[in-house]
Amino acid sequence: MEECRFTRRAVLAAAAGGAVALGSGAFTATAQAAAAAPPTGTVRVFWLRPSDVANDSRYPNGITSVMQESQRYYRQELGVTFTLNNPAVEVVQGSHPRSWYENTPNGGDAYWWVVFNMQQELMARLGLRAPDSRWLCVGEVSAEKAGVSGGGGGGGWVILSGHDADGAAGINSPMNRWYGGMVHELGHAFGLPDSTRTDGTPMSASFYDYPNCHFDQQQKNGIRNGPYGSFLA
Repeated sequence: MEECRFTRRAVLAAAAGGAVALGSGAFTATAQAAAAAPPTGTVRVFWLRPSDVANDSRYPNGITSVMQESQRYYRQELGVTFTLNNPAVEVVQGSHPRSWYENTPNGGDAYWWVVFNMQQELMARLGLRAPDSRWLCVGEVSAEKAGVSGGGGGGGWVILSGHDADGAAGINSPMNRWYGGMVHELGHAFGLPDSTRTDGTPMSASFYDYPNCHFDQQQKNGIRNGPYGSFLA
């Protein structure tokens, strides 16, 4: 399944990547981010809108709904959950057109180009790190290379391409698939590995059957005791 392709090398590659070309508002965006940064322990969610993509409220509204459902699910499963920023989704106008995110090489595997390009821009413009001990970060970008639905989660980040952004906006497939996918990717961001078989947990292909999947006890312990377990309350 697509969501299983993200490993820690993705985060490390993004963090170690070269300089990202920024728009003229880059320094302003960084200053604004520092002034308006949410409390430590918050899950920060970004929709990066390429410069030639129209501002469409279905995207931040839909991504918010997906995050709120994931928040509810984590409380159901763990008895505790994460805190979202307010507003839940920070809309960032990209410094480049959609084609730049899709076609600018970033590593050897084209699967990662779009999401690495997005992640590096968010990091450079908003003063984020990978991993970032202050926040767990979720980024979605309205761009996707033809035939490649890149994205995944790990090391305190979830990075997703237009496939998932469209799904959250209600454009692509039933919502349960996108709810389950986000629960799965957040599990990786909190430190869980993929399950090795379809076992009824959201860390396996069982997430496609959401909400009919549940964390097992080992996974619950892994989230609570992992690097971002303190974010749950």
